Amino acid sequence: MSENLKPVRLASIGAGMIGKVHAKFAAELPDCEYVALCDPDPSREQMARELGTEYYSDYKEMIEKESLDGVIVSLPNEMHEPVGTYCADRGLHIFMEKPIAPTIETAKKLIESAKRNNVQLLIAHHRRFNPMIVATRDMVQSGELGDIVGVSILWCMYKPSEYFVAGPWRAQKGGGPILINTIHEVDNLRFIYGEIERVYAEVSNKTRGFEVEDTVSITVRFIDGTLASILMSDAAPSLWGYECTMGENPHFFPTTGNIYHYLGTKASLTFPGMKKVYYQEGAPAGWQHPITEEQLDIKSDDPYPDQIRHFCRVITGEETPRTSGEDGLRTLQVTMAIHESGMTNLPVTLKY
Repeated sequence: MSENLKPVRLASIGAGMIGKVHAKFAAELPDCEYVALCDPDPSREQMARELGTEYYSDYKEMIEKESLDGVIVSLPNEMHEPVGTYCADRGLHIFMEKPIAPTIETAKKLIESAKRNNVQLLIAHHRRFNPMIVATRDMVQSGELGDIVGVSILWCMYKPSEYFVAGPWRAQKGGGPILINTIHEVDNLRFIYGEIERVYAEVSNKTRGFEVEDTVSITVRFIDGTLASILMSDAAPSLWGYECTMGENPHFFPTTGNIYHYLGTKASLTFPGMKKVYYQEGAPAGWQHPITEEQLDIKSDDPYPDQIRHFCRVITGEETPRTSGEDGLRTLQVTMAIHESGMTNLPVTLKY
């Protein structure tokens, strides 16, 4: 933040699992002044006290009493639009936890509310702030790998029974790895490579037998004709899941293993191993010839404080949202198209 600008005044609405993370960094960063925390659970007052901020159980009362520049909203999906619109109507900039909203229609309403009130809307797709994701994007976008031929994504983590006991909705319509987990991989694909034209998904619930899928295989076609494949499952022990390999959240046991492969005409890249493989310039190319393996020195880092810092700079006008409302809507549209394809057994073409 520029030395001539005052720290922005922030408050958070919602202090659940991810809300706690955002609140912690909002209270620590010099870029902002963390004014208040709001959550209907009275036990959260102790958290507010530990963070040195005011506690409210009613976000409307908080907004009325406190002089705020922006709010961090970490609420159940169905509350994103009504709470976000209320904040926008009062001139507050909004940091909205992903997904932007539970439906396309409510997402559009929230975007319109922000535009109507001339406030910034940032969607919290936090992975866009991990330096390894940013480096991969730079390599792909700069042409360092050549023209991208295809992308392969593998996400598999075993969700224990208590996960579904704590949230029975996760085994019912609206749950499942497509809407809970795949949205992250879709956003990474869009951020690193580009827009998606068509998706086709095969889903299965044969392992858990729930109403929703436990495994999904997805074919993706980008607008330039490049293809990608995604295999997702929450029903098998595995080393290959973003959360476990990246270490962004201490809740997940750390593992190693490559989950993405970006395949280009000049070189290919593993992620998060960050190994670049290619034929040396001037050397013969082909499967019968030696191939070079180069280990890149690019490390992961906690994206959450950078995301809050970015929100502060968006409020002061120093930066534009890395994930705008429209951007968050497109990620949601692709994810919903995957869900539709799985239900209909048909490819779905995106209409932005």
